[in-house]
Amino acid sequence: MKLKEVLYLLGLKQKTKTYGHRVDRFQLEKDGEVEFANWEHPHCAPKSVTQEGIDALREFLKPGDSAIDIGAHIGDTTVPIALAVGGKGCVFGFEPNPKVYQILKVNAGLNLGQMRIIPLPYAASENSCKLTFTYSDSGLCNGGEHRGLSRWKHAHAFEIEVDGLNAEKLLREQYPDEVKKLKYVKTDAEGGDLYVLQSIAGLIDEFRPFIRSEVYKHTTAEQRCDLFQFFLERGYSVYEYEEAGPTLKGKALSLEDVQQAAHYDIFAVPPQAVSAG
Repeated sequence: MKLKEVLYLLGLKQKTKTYGHRVDRFQLEKDGEVEFANWEHPHCAPKSVTQEGIDALREFLKPGDSAIDIGAHIGDTTVPIALAVGGKGCVFGFEPNPKVYQILKVNAGLNLGQMRIIPLPYAASENSCKLTFTYSDSGLCNGGEHRGLSRWKHAHAFEIEVDGLNAEKLLREQYPDEVKKLKYVKTDAEGGDLYVLQSIAGLIDEFRPFIRSEVYKHTTAEQRCDLFQFFLERGYSVYEYEEAGPTLKGKALSLEDVQQAAHYDIFAVPPQAVSAG
């Protein structure tokens, strides 16, 4: 833990800061010019949109599909997914942090006609509730609900209250046509990924989407096994998520591999896709 983090946890911390954004443009080989709003927070490295990343998503996504991005942040994963499914598709971007949600909204308003993003300012939870999210800096760049984890372990001293709701209930009631085309789910919940997946288990069981989830650095071996079991008991095959490859599917993983690295993402492939491949 850094000295400044100790001081923050002891109460010697700055007031919450707000940062603006800039819109960058990328010329892609197939998709043409694409705009992306980068957050000017000093701890948020500039993101880019690449043709390779979109093409990897198109290995299993097609125009008109729908996706859910839980923990969308500024939209750096949301935008490529939305471009992959096109203007007739849809991506629901859940982001309860008000600082980054403002940037996500900007990105949802870009590239109109090429994509459709519906930004939603909520955390995914079992029921409607208030949740306490903690962040590592005054600009609220990185953080989440560190459930059951000591603040001296995660070292996130800046607290905000956010709104949680049942994402499955919201989507089924307000977007019934779009949710029927669900093909992909991405979660990034700072160790709360299993809770998030359980809250939308009905959608997963009905539509069998491909799923990318985070294995957080502070989760225990037992928590990691529980996350893997969520997929395995549903017939999914679990792989290491591969950012830079022509597909997102890296090496196959089993329960014996849960501790393979401190922090990594997994890519879960539904049974119908495994048998087809």
